[in-house]
Amino acid sequence: MDSGSPSPPPNSFARQLGFWSLHCGVTAIPSFCIALTRFNSPSAIAGMLGGILTFIIGYAWLTSASFYGKVHVGLIGKAIKMGARIRMWISILSLPLLLTTVGRSDPAEELMFVPDMWFGLVALLLFSLISQLLGIMPLRQGIEELDGISTYFVTLIEGGLISVSLILIAFLALIVLNYRRNRQRLPSDFIPR
Repeated sequence: MDSGSPSPPPNSFARQLGFWSLHCGVTAIPSFCIALTRFNSPSAIAGMLGGILTFIIGYAWLTSASFYGKVHVGLIGKAIKMGARIRMWISILSLPLLLTTVGRSDPAEELMFVPDMWFGLVALLLFSLISQLLGIMPLRQGIEELDGISTYFVTLIEGGLISVSLILIAFLALIVLNYRRNRQRLPSDFIPR
């Protein structure tokens, strides 16, 4: 790359697309591997990959928007970055437990310690309830028979649940960062004058 060419701003869509491709790709590995034990048809795999791609594009669009640039530089931005790192580490630390799924048709018992297993189960439950309420999936049809579109929506629900967990982690990180910042101030700084 030519050193004379300007680099894209840190908040550009291209940069955010690269970041979220890496982040969503890594954090989706546990869920993807667990889901492959049950939903391994080409249409189900396409549905899962489509759901992941939807989140990558959605996050890249959201974080490259002008209003996010103002948030990105402050304490909230630091908390979001810390939350994203923590969530990525949770996924990476889950990888050794995923080795137990290799060659299995059902998830191993060890996966109960992987947060993505719980997110996936809740997503399947929510999808099943919503689709039955809407009359889309008859009661006799089980989750084993999900097509690509259904798998896509289950992936979106699971991604939404994981996003909520990321927000909660970022909120806790914000509390910690705010505490660390305020700990350096004197108690008299908090008294209005």
